[in-house]
Amino acid sequence: MRIDIIEKLSSIALPAWNLLAGNDNPFLQHQFLTALERNHCLEEYGWYPQHICLFEDDKLIAAMPMYIKDNSYGELVFDWSWADAYHRHGLPYYPKLVTAIPYTPATGPRLLVHPDYDYTTHASQLVQAAVEYAQNHSMSSLHWLFTDPRDTELLKQSGMMLRLGCQFH
Repeated sequence: MRIDIIEKLSSIALPAWNLLAGNDNPFLQHQFLTALERNHCLEEYGWYPQHICLFEDDKLIAAMPMYIKDNSYGELVFDWSWADAYHRHGLPYYPKLVTAIPYTPATGPRLLVHPDYDYTTHASQLVQAAVEYAQNHSMSSLHWLFTDPRDTELLKQSGMMLRLGCQFH
């Protein structure tokens, strides 16, 4: 097993990523995420891709869309009070890590695992890799946004703190 951090999703084959993402959420599709890259919607607005990819030999078996953020714009989860609290205590809130779909407040999976592999085992490896990345790169925090119930339960079991919010549809 090998874990790589991918800065350009376009370096991952479309069929391999989409097999993990499934067909139920168009915002997780390779086409959507690479369109954001190609059209300069990410870095110019504070989204720096650091996707975690788990490989067995050269086969992509698990992945997680993850971004370094130097602001809180485009997340549609308002954490300005956290940023302010850090600032008042002389601590930097940015950079932070966010596992989300940029500009998209749509609930869905964030821990993507190949359908032929064990979800719990490999999703847990993604979470551990993200935590280690955050620690090794001095990130203030690590956020999973708009997770589906299965990912939320695994994150809870992994010891992550849950934040509840309200959305009006």
